[in-house]
Amino acid sequence: MVVVFDLDDTLYPESAYALSALQAVGELGEARLGMAGFAMELHRLFNSGHRTKLFQTAIASMNRPAPTAEDLDLFLTTYRNHRPDCLEWYPDALGLVKDLYARYPLAIISDGYLPTQKLKAEALGVGEWFNPVIFTEELGRKYWKPAARAYELIMKTFPGESYVYIGDNRAKDFIAPRALGWNTVCVRRSDGIHRDALAPVNGAAHHEVDDLSAAASIIA
Repeated sequence: MVVVFDLDDTLYPESAYALSALQAVGELGEARLGMAGFAMELHRLFNSGHRTKLFQTAIASMNRPAPTAEDLDLFLTTYRNHRPDCLEWYPDALGLVKDLYARYPLAIISDGYLPTQKLKAEALGVGEWFNPVIFTEELGRKYWKPAARAYELIMKTFPGESYVYIGDNRAKDFIAPRALGWNTVCVRRSDGIHRDALAPVNGAAHHEVDDLSAAASIIA
C-alpha cells in the first residue's frame, strides 16, 4: 500500500502560512507606503473570510489611495516568496505520518504556486517523511487537481500496489484517485479554508474524518 497526502490544511493549517506571509506584506507596506496598521488590517480581513483582492481591500478600508501596479506586484511577490521560519504540523497529522512511515511508502501531491509550495514543504521538513513530493505546478498548470497525471505518476512509481489519498478539498482532491480505484479520505479541519467545499458527483471521498487520528484504522 502507498499512502499519499495533500499538503495544505491536511498536514498543517494553510492559514498559518497565509498569516505569516501577510505579516511580511504588511510590514513592507508600512515601510514602503507609510501605512501604519496595514499588517493588522490584512490579518483582520483574512480572518473574516476575505480571500480575493485582499491588498486592495485593506488599503481602501484604511482610506488610502489605490496602490500602483508596481506596489501590487511587489506585495504579491513578497507573499508568494515568503519563507517562514517554521510551520507547525497538525499534531494528529504528524502522529499518523510517524505511525505509517515504517510500514508504507508515503508521498505528497500538492497544488499551488510552485515557489510557495516548495517553501511550505521546506518549512515543514516533509522531505524527511515523503518521497516523492509531487508539486503539480511542475507538471504544468493543466495538471493541477482534479487532473489525474500526478496520481498516475504515483502508480508508475509504485506499480501493483493499493493506494490511499488523504486530502481536505472535497471539490477537487478525490475525483482522480476515485476514478483510478484508490481509497480516499477527506479530513475536515475546523480551520480548513475549504471546509465547506462541495463534492461533485462521483467525486466525494470514501471516508470523512475530523482529524487524522481516525484515519489509521481506515488505512489498515
